Amino acid sequence: MTHAQKRHIDVNFGQYSIFIFTSAIVLFLSLTSENFFTYKNIYSIVFGVSIEFFTIIGFTLLLIMGEIDLSVGSVFGFIGVFSGFLMLVAGFPVVLALFCGICCAVIIGFINGFLVVKFRINPLMLTLGMMIMIRGVLNAFIGALGGSTYPAGYRAIARFKISEIHFAIILMAITIIILEVLLRKYVGFKKLYYVGENAESARIYGLNADRIKLLAYITCSVTAGIAGILAASRSGQTVFNTGLGLEFKMVTAAVLGGASLFGGKGSVLNSFLGLFFLAVILNGMVMYNVDPEWQGVVVGIFLIAAVVIDTRINKEKFEY
Repeated sequence: MTHAQKRHIDVNFGQYSIFIFTSAIVLFLSLTSENFFTYKNIYSIVFGVSIEFFTIIGFTLLLIMGEIDLSVGSVFGFIGVFSGFLMLVAGFPVVLALFCGICCAVIIGFINGFLVVKFRINPLMLTLGMMIMIRGVLNAFIGALGGSTYPAGYRAIARFKISEIHFAIILMAITIIILEVLLRKYVGFKKLYYVGENAESARIYGLNADRIKLLAYITCSVTAGIAGILAASRSGQTVFNTGLGLEFKMVTAAVLGGASLFGGKGSVLNSFLGLFFLAVILNGMVMYNVDPEWQGVVVGIFLIAAVVIDTRINKEKFEY
């Protein structure tokens, strides 16, 4: 088998396997549980995914470039709580509080990106440290708020509907379509793949890889912040451990969707399907009355499997 043939099979595996796996698990649960394939249950799954989906947008763009940001779960939790804090304690109006929250996400993403591109710090270790630091700040804010209920204007964001469909779902669908078109057709977004395949070659051909990486880190934090705002709006109050472990769920979903930890691969649509696949699995566990403590075990198993498969597929790139 030639290298080109092998690569073709690898690409096809990443592109189509998540469709097959998702369809199979949906079919299985539909046949074995009478409560699974109902409009109410499917809608509930999709709505839940639409909240977390915005986190995986920037995360996928980073993976395409061969980068990673483990602080997304902490940013997700912090921006949502910080925005609520500004409303409850500082008396900020909703729009101003959300603007300040997003600006804070931009700063976090800029710090991550700047340190990675300027000082060549390992992104895994850097963002792990940022994750721990922001989690500590988040816990302090949660402690200060003490389970307070957010203002009605904040709570209304995630509940807003158009023709009985939550706006978050509609926005998710529009975002997927737009980003898929841009990633496939627009040269500005194709640069992400070029940098992910070989950053040095990209520089030789005139691409400013550092600037692209910096923008990707900022985007990753901003999209995580948007998701965190939606999650806080949906819950309606401060929730302890919000966003905890979300970064590992994002890795699992994105890699299951064909993205690679080695860069050069990825799709927002497939990452969404990976996230939907995990949501269906966890929903199925609830249908079968499986102890919630086992949910983390299941996600961990899929993460290990996804990383092993990804490493095997990209063995040559890893070696060279």
